[in-house]
Amino acid sequence: MISLKSEITRKLLNYFFLNPKESLYINELSRNLALDKRNLVKKIKELEREGILKSQVRGNLKLYPINRDYPLYNEYRRIVIKTIGFEEGIRNALKDVKAIREVYIYGSYAKNKMDTHSDIDLIVVGGHSIISLQKKLNKLQKEINREINVVDIGEKEFKRKIKNKDPFITGILKNKHIRINL
Repeated sequence: MISLKSEITRKLLNYFFLNPKESLYINELSRNLALDKRNLVKKIKELEREGILKSQVRGNLKLYPINRDYPLYNEYRRIVIKTIGFEEGIRNALKDVKAIREVYIYGSYAKNKMDTHSDIDLIVVGGHSIISLQKKLNKLQKEINREINVVDIGEKEFKRKIKNKDPFITGILKNKHIRINL
């Protein structure tokens, strides 16, 4: 059984569940996730023994992808995404940005149809500072190795667009989306 108490485990699983086709070597993982290399090596070996990660040797490099054939892959993926995954990352990144009223994730992430090239689409509603918002999201983009596209909209304009049945906004709200509670 994999414990999610370790920050290294949480970062690794979150990264690989968002990027399931990625195979990275230790130095890349250490750099991308801002983790100490020695501790990372220990944790990767532990996760490889458990079976959730596997290793592949290419030339003189040892690459680590997630093992999508792991018997509990889908269960762990759901748990990680719901508790410590991208949604929690958005919540934590934006909780200190003043005047955000609502945040929605839409597109391929919300529809659970992400592939290696998918970005993550957000609507952020409120009277917040766009600069503060972008600073927080830039850090998160780097951590998850995904581009985050933001539609930034004021609260009054958002309500007006809903009232006037704006095709873009109503299309998002009618289709699969995830509301993030801050």
